[in-house]
Amino acid sequence: MAAYASLLSLGHILDHLIQLPPRQRAVLDGAQIRSLLQNITFLQDFLEEFSLTRGDEIQALEEKIARSAHAAEDMIGSRVVDLILGNAEAGSERSSTLFSRHLEKVIEEFCSMKKDVMKIKETEGIKIVLQPRKYATGGSFVRGVSNRKNTMVGFDKDLIQIMETLTGDESNLQILSIVGMGGIGKTTLAKNVLKNPLIVDHFDLHAWVTISQQYSVHKILLGLLKEIGVEEITQEHDDKLGVSLHKSLFNRRYFIVMDDMWSIKVWDGIKRFFPDNGNGSRVMVTTRLSNVAEKFLSCTPHQLHFLDKDQSWVLFCDKVFGKESCLPELEEVGKKIVRNCRGHPLAIVAISGLLAKSSRTVEYWEYVANNTYSELNMGGDGLCFEVHDYGSRNKIKTCTIHDLFRDLCRREAKKEKFVCLTMMNSLINHIRIIDNNHRLISKRSSDAEELKSTFSNLSGFRKVQKKDYIFSDEEIVRLVNSRFIDYDAGIFSSLLNTLESLSLLWNLQTVTISGVMPINLPEEIWEMPQLRHLKREEKFFNLPDPPSTNVKNGRADIIILENLQTLYKIRNFRCTDEVVHRIPNLKKLGITYKRFSRGIGWDYHEVYNLSNLHNLESLIFDSYENVLRNLCFPQSLKKLTLERCGVSWEELTVVGSLHHLEVLDLMHYAAKGCEWNPVEGQFLGLKSLRIELTDLVEWIADSSHFPGLEKLELRCLRRLKEIPEDIGEIPTLRSISLVLCSESAYSSAKKIQEEQQNRGNYDLLVQVPVSWGTRRDDCCNL
Repeated sequence: MAAYASLLSLGHILDHLIQLPPRQRAVLDGAQIRSLLQNITFLQDFLEEFSLTRGDEIQALEEKIARSAHAAEDMIGSRVVDLILGNAEAGSERSSTLFSRHLEKVIEEFCSMKKDVMKIKETEGIKIVLQPRKYATGGSFVRGVSNRKNTMVGFDKDLIQIMETLTGDESNLQILSIVGMGGIGKTTLAKNVLKNPLIVDHFDLHAWVTISQQYSVHKILLGLLKEIGVEEITQEHDDKLGVSLHKSLFNRRYFIVMDDMWSIKVWDGIKRFFPDNGNGSRVMVTTRLSNVAEKFLSCTPHQLHFLDKDQSWVLFCDKVFGKESCLPELEEVGKKIVRNCRGHPLAIVAISGLLAKSSRTVEYWEYVANNTYSELNMGGDGLCFEVHDYGSRNKIKTCTIHDLFRDLCRREAKKEKFVCLTMMNSLINHIRIIDNNHRLISKRSSDAEELKSTFSNLSGFRKVQKKDYIFSDEEIVRLVNSRFIDYDAGIFSSLLNTLESLSLLWNLQTVTISGVMPINLPEEIWEMPQLRHLKREEKFFNLPDPPSTNVKNGRADIIILENLQTLYKIRNFRCTDEVVHRIPNLKKLGITYKRFSRGIGWDYHEVYNLSNLHNLESLIFDSYENVLRNLCFPQSLKKLTLERCGVSWEELTVVGSLHHLEVLDLMHYAAKGCEWNPVEGQFLGLKSLRIELTDLVEWIADSSHFPGLEKLELRCLRRLKEIPEDIGEIPTLRSISLVLCSESAYSSAKKIQEEQQNRGNYDLLVQVPVSWGTRRDDCCNL
């Protein structure tokens, strides 16, 4: 929804303003910031509540909201541009007064829209009831609870059963799980439970936190503390945050919802922070995995099922027609569409959303009915898209979307002015621009001046693929609202000088640079609080030490890069105490060390400090020297790639003791030696193991050494005699892949598969080259 996205983007801009230096932060006064934020929150709540409501009045209001939010953001962005670039006129009193007046008109528009919303609510018979939360730390309020008609068609009985369990007589802490396939309505049901007036009245504290597959205990604890009204410093360790949560929940009757849980490990890691107060406190978990739901023994899992045909038709009509009735000529084809959804709420809502804003003709509805649904239910949870490729940690890498929904997305994007495409004979092949409002503009034009003028008011560009046109430093620096920049260092040699001005790009979040030229980053990189990702693929960055600390008024003026998640690749990375302090939330780090000279050694680089990056999940470590003698890895690591380190197989016990490690890649003689005999009790959480190019001959292991392994990949192991036979006994193993290995290794892989098939296990996939012993990489299934 464009209106909601525009409000969200405007809110982000205001948040960013708070972190600017005082001169730029003075763009708005405090009263204007508070007024804008108050209106943003109110209108977001309205859009959430009426997101699928049909009607010209609401549609017109949404368009007005989007226009006003865009106008406010563009106005603020332009003002910041002028101030950052030192425009003398922008700093004048006259300019400041004029800007304030213009922005006040925008705020007046927001207030006017707020009145329009109240009228709509009155028309719909909506009453807003504010229920005070009973906190030990003082008063606060939950969002308004609406008595609007419940749109959870088909789940009324589920709602009643769950509420009876939550408010039952059991005094001890109970954990109730809601289980069902993706899109069936678990989250919607949980939200309706949480905001129900009976639940609001029954419990003292209420909180919602979303878990998802890639969870962070730190963020979960912070989210819960924020939900119940406790403000904490983000740099606190997890245990301290957990203690604060425990104190806040102690002796209170609390209700916590943990949405979208994929692993029981999440609960095992935080359950000690939830006190059993003996007063009927409850925790509710939603999950699509039955084996997760079954681990909560205090309550029987609540299983959600598909809608029947009557419930499906009611839901469809409610979303398409609202208060109106289905047109008689559309009823037959409409029911055909609903039948094809097979009772899946997400499919019904998706299609009804399409039809609610499309032509109400029999011909178009027939087209939808005949071209959509053999694919809708393919791929299990995929529905409107089949996943094509998963990464080593089972994260989705690529997927496809059904062509009907692709057409819908394109039409809606064009209508909402989210995407604008201009195709002309191109001097420049392709430029992609992401502006303040996340509106994406792709332009192909022969008019370079037109492109240059366009950039001044937008906030990013992808890459120019031809050398015919080169941007000047001045033009790049004017893109101070940019959030994303990706360029080729070989083509844009003039941009290397621009790196020193990166700190002027106050909204910049992602910088990716391709090409073979080494890049020396400037000190100003440490002055960009919004930066999230800094990446190179072919070559590397040289990262300077943080600048000397400036002390003003008796305190240090230090910028902490709290948003920085990715640093890749950094050459000869110095992991000093100061660096660790500046990047506390780093998740992915790629570093390479060349041979040292001039008396510089490992002590100078302080690599042992890597263990203090407590949120690091992925580490790529490339070194020409044995590193494990100098390293202590952070326990948070989930993926580790070692290259060229030349450690002995015995030294890998340091890696095997990482409890959360899921992916291990040993590349280009990362480990050396003829024999690997892993230590029992290590690599307990490992899911993916890749070994490439080493001199390993004897591998002695059984199913107890890698009990959770799912994927095994071996490349260029010419001397390996065989894969340990007992590896096939690992119950979670799904694939074994071999490329450029010995024929005896290929034979052992085939033998493992044959033995597993004889035992009824046909799920194990073994891939080897078509012709054993050749250098062909084409693979087939045995």
